[in-house]
Amino acid sequence: MGKASRVTMVLVMVGLIALSGCASRKTGKKVDTLQAQMGVMTDELVRLDQSLQDTRAALQAEEAKKSQLQGQLGITESTIGSLREEEGVIKGIYRTPSGFELPSVNIQKALKKAGYYNGALDGKIGPATRDAIRAFQKDNGLNADGVCGRQTWSKLKSYLEAIK
Repeated sequence: MGKASRVTMVLVMVGLIALSGCASRKTGKKVDTLQAQMGVMTDELVRLDQSLQDTRAALQAEEAKKSQLQGQLGITESTIGSLREEEGVIKGIYRTPSGFELPSVNIQKALKKAGYYNGALDGKIGPATRDAIRAFQKDNGLNADGVCGRQTWSKLKSYLEAIK
């Protein structure tokens, strides 16, 4: 091949490359811009992923605290209930959560007369008395919760009045 044909061939190739846009400066700048944008997006994705992991860890820690506090709340409520019951025994007064009060021994006397309680008339509302209250409530169409509230007492007090 002659020198002229080689030069022609190189010129044709350079022309083709220039026409295809592969080697143009604009294309190079566009590629550089896209690569920079991809780098920024990759960095942001990594940051968001770390933020998500941190949020999940914080949420798990809060759930653990919540469980711990719920356990403590249960213990506290149980203690309060025991103290209220003990207070009622000390005073000989039975007090419902709604504030209804009456002498504890009267509940036991009425339950005994009605045939639901066989324990001592000691004025202490314990498990046997609560079981007797539940049985009375169930047999009388009341909510069998073991609490001698106003509705239960309105039906039960007739047995106490029969004693007097």
